[in-house]
Amino acid sequence: MSQLTPEFQMIVALLAVVNELQEQVTVLSQQGAKLEAENKELSARLNTNSRNSSKPPSSDGYAKPNAKAKDSLEATESDPKDEKPNPKSLRKKSGRKPGGQKGHKGSTLRQAAKAEHTHYHPVIDCEKCGCSLRSEKTVKLVERQVFEPGRFGHFEVTAHVAEVKKCSCGHVTQASFPEGVDSHVQYGPVTQALAVYLCQYQLVPYKRASQFFMDIFGLEVSPGSICTFQEKAYNQLASTEQAIADALKVEPIAGADETGMRVAGALWWMHVLRTEKWTMYHLDPSRGHSAIESMGILLAFAGILVHDHYKAYFRYAALHALCNAHHLRELQGVVDRDCNHLAARLQRLLRLACHLSNGFRKIGMKAMPEVIYQRIASLFERTARRALAEEAEYMERVRQRLGRDKVKNTKAFNLFKRLVEFKDETLRFMTDLNIPFDNNGSERDIRNGKVKQKISGCIRSKKGAKWYCRIRSYVSSARKQGQNVFEALLIAMKNYCGHPLLGAE
Repeated sequence: MSQLTPEFQMIVALLAVVNELQEQVTVLSQQGAKLEAENKELSARLNTNSRNSSKPPSSDGYAKPNAKAKDSLEATESDPKDEKPNPKSLRKKSGRKPGGQKGHKGSTLRQAAKAEHTHYHPVIDCEKCGCSLRSEKTVKLVERQVFEPGRFGHFEVTAHVAEVKKCSCGHVTQASFPEGVDSHVQYGPVTQALAVYLCQYQLVPYKRASQFFMDIFGLEVSPGSICTFQEKAYNQLASTEQAIADALKVEPIAGADETGMRVAGALWWMHVLRTEKWTMYHLDPSRGHSAIESMGILLAFAGILVHDHYKAYFRYAALHALCNAHHLRELQGVVDRDCNHLAARLQRLLRLACHLSNGFRKIGMKAMPEVIYQRIASLFERTARRALAEEAEYMERVRQRLGRDKVKNTKAFNLFKRLVEFKDETLRFMTDLNIPFDNNGSERDIRNGKVKQKISGCIRSKKGAKWYCRIRSYVSSARKQGQNVFEALLIAMKNYCGHPLLGAE
């Protein structure tokens, strides 16, 4: 075989170099596509805020989104330097249990030397033989005092004095005190209701509530006593909590939501189920089925459940309606990231449907006219399918550039897919105008948990979590029904007098 000419050898060498360069170009192209995808994901994460995602407003930091760019296709960027820093406490664990420590100098409520009001309770008849004791000499007087807030800087003491008389039969009879006056010295129902009002409705910590009584009324009420008042309210409201649960089971439409809370140093989940008249809270270590079922409502609920597409809810209820406020924010996120005109069109369709529904509701209609519903539903489905197809094509191009068999679904793809598959649940507010467009009512009801956590810190114990949920359910339901919150709590603390509680008349 004759040797290759120098020219041919040079051509072979050049072809080898070209092949090597082509392989390098392919590798660099794949790396570039990977970096581009990562950059897009990180940029989207950086530009995500409460306006274009499901993140809470508290995560926005001090730099708020530009209101002028609300409906534009331009991304709203915030300076990372303006972000609110994560708090880091310098406190170390002491290893001691919560509450007063051994050797702690406590404060005890003592009887006042002089009471502003005095009620005498005479002995009429012998409680053993029934003989009249009106003319008998009083053996002694037993006094019990009830402390209540009075005018600014003062408190009032009401003394209940019961006679003790001895019958000729030898039996000693003491007059009965009013129901609820059980101790020789105690706080009255107004004091107890006000303490519960401050801690459970205004979310004031126990120590600050104690300071409030001292500063305003000059009345010393220890944090331990305030804790006892919360437990009493919890026990008094047991039947009311069941009445609220029973009422929610038969409601035609209800909203549900959940959020994380710190309980006993661990992450728990606060669940809420609510209507315009009733609210039920439940704190549980779990977010899923076990927590929902432990509330004991959705298993028997047969109405329409409004929620934000948390999958656990699809296990219950006959019909579902999805929160379109979440959809609008997520669509805005797609617009901000990708300048997607189809996402902006879906936003406009949802807003138009909401505007029309509000108009028809005002004139007394129960559902949107069928021809208008079908037109909007058809446009919505076609637009969502087209957007889904375009996003699928983009993902295919990325897959080919990366040289992979499969790539991760984009957030836009998952959103468009959800809107296509759950079109009926998304547009259900048009078929029944009693169904709300969004689930903002549930978010408003559950927000107080986050406010409590910011003001008072985490809930220290599982027992405290139960107290909070039951009392807050009662307070929220009373508020929705137009009742004065303090008066409702006063009724709860006076339940021994036979006053009806909310939902348990």
